[in-house]
Amino acid sequence: QDKKDNDGDGKVDCDDDTCKNTLECRPDAPKKLELFVMSGCPFGIKAVNAMKEVLDAFKGDGINFEMHFIATEEANGTFKSLHGQWEVDENIRQLCALKQNQPKALEYIWCRNPSIRDAAGWKDCATKAKLDVAKMEKCSTGDEGKKLHATDIKIGNALGISASPTWISNNKFKFSGVDAERIKTNLCQQNKDLKGCGKTLSTDSKVQGSCG
Repeated sequence: QDKKDNDGDGKVDCDDDTCKNTLECRPDAPKKLELFVMSGCPFGIKAVNAMKEVLDAFKGDGINFEMHFIATEEANGTFKSLHGQWEVDENIRQLCALKQNQPKALEYIWCRNPSIRDAAGWKDCATKAKLDVAKMEKCSTGDEGKKLHATDIKIGNALGISASPTWISNNKFKFSGVDAERIKTNLCQQNKDLKGCGKTLSTDSKVQGSCG
């Protein structure tokens, strides 16, 4: 931030629309953890699966966990994702589930991940997670799901995030990692007083990597 109006629109630094979505201009948000993924990325899937252990470890700590998706919107309103249309469709289903109920949505996603490419299998996982399947289908096949996806992918795109998985803690600190211990360590760098920080979680150096 240089306290100058760099593009002549009368707004300076974080007040300027071109800057307010950058990490520097995001307000600090303790205990917040965001995960940016492509739903079909093998490394992203491992990161989401690791969150089961992380969330258990920090139960009672009041972690605010958010999931966002990485894709782009074309001029004609369709979406483009690294792994193809099936991934876009699954992104949208997961967003519809997350809107309905986050804990149940995570159960749905953990159920989906072993057979993520099986488009027909999503209803079984939604039923197991006790989500409203009819509501989820209407959302994911209609305008509501498209709008959710268009809005959600703007967050990662504004931040220049293209690698799945990418994490942001406290709204400002970006890091990468796939296993539970690495996720915990990075979260605890900014939130040292959390009870979960004293726990040792599982680690697997062989699964580090990203898509994108």
